[in-house]
Parts: sequence; structure tokens; C-alpha cells
Amino acid sequence: MARRGGHPGLLRGGGGEAVRLLKKFLEGVGSALTVDEERLLRINNKRFTVGEDLDNFIFRWDNLVYAGKLLGKDRKLFHPSPTLLQELASEQGPLNRVHVNRETGWLFVCGRDVFEESILKKEGEFEEGVLSLVTFDGSCLGYGRVERFQGKRILKNVFDIGDFLRRERWRT
Repeated sequence: MARRGGHPGLLRGGGGEAVRLLKKFLEGVGSALTVDEERLLRINNKRFTVGEDLDNFIFRWDNLVYAGKLLGKDRKLFHPSPTLLQELASEQGPLNRVHVNRETGWLFVCGRDVFEESILKKEGEFEEGVLSLVTFDGSCLGYGRVERFQGKRILKNVFDIGDFLRRERWRT
């Protein structure tokens, strides 16, 4: 792990625990996506992938705020960005994902959980504790964890794209 520019929140490569959390999330949703650790960049608690083409244009590493593609934030758990979720949703092959209709999708974006009977189609695992993407019409709305509630399986909302709007509402 090399430090660039002397900025303490800017680390190149490896990343140890944060990379482990990212890989754990990818495995949790059943993704086959691999991460090139040498292309990873951490700016404070955010994880980015930086391509070689962009790498050649970064001259001042000490003032970086954003670079490349945002993968997500790492705290105690890895919180994926909407960009990463959309990339995962378009991935072919085995992936834990559920497809919902417009009404259920809207409720999910508003922060609600998804009941099993509201799911149109399931792909991959749908067992307790498993993470699953929620998609509508090919777009990823967020992800949740399969849990039991009053004897029924539900997809507990962990993150949805409406989160940003709800946070803005409370600031004003």
C-alpha cells in the first residue's frame, strides 16, 4: 500500500480490510465481478477504481476528492454505490436478484421492504441472510437482505436509490 502525495486519506492499491469487505459484498450477492486491487484508490472512506488512462492525468494526488468510478464507501460494512449496483444488475449469470413490478419498486425506493408474494421473479439464492438486488425493468433500485417477518420471508431494505432524496428532505 503506497501513500501518494502525503494525504493521509488517500491510499493506492491493497487496502486490506476495505477490499475484504468489498469482496464479501460481491460474494454476498452472488456476483462473479472481480476487483483489480492495483486499480483501487481510497479517498477518505470512499473506494474508486481508476483506469490507466485516468491514472496518467492525475498530477496532484493531495487534492483529490473523486477519481474514476465510485464503487462505494467502507465503514463497518461496505456500502455499494448506485453505479456499482447498476453494473451488478446488468451482469449475466448467477446473481441473487429479484424482479418487482412498478408499484412494489416504488414502495422499495420509498424505503419499504418487499414481501415475497410481491416478487415477480427470483434469481439465485433466496434464503435467510442472503443479500439480493432489487430490479425493475432492468434497472437496479437497491438491495436488501432476506429475513423472516411474522412467519413470512421478506426482503429487508438495506439500501435503495431513494435514500439520497430522503436525506436531502431532512436537511432543509
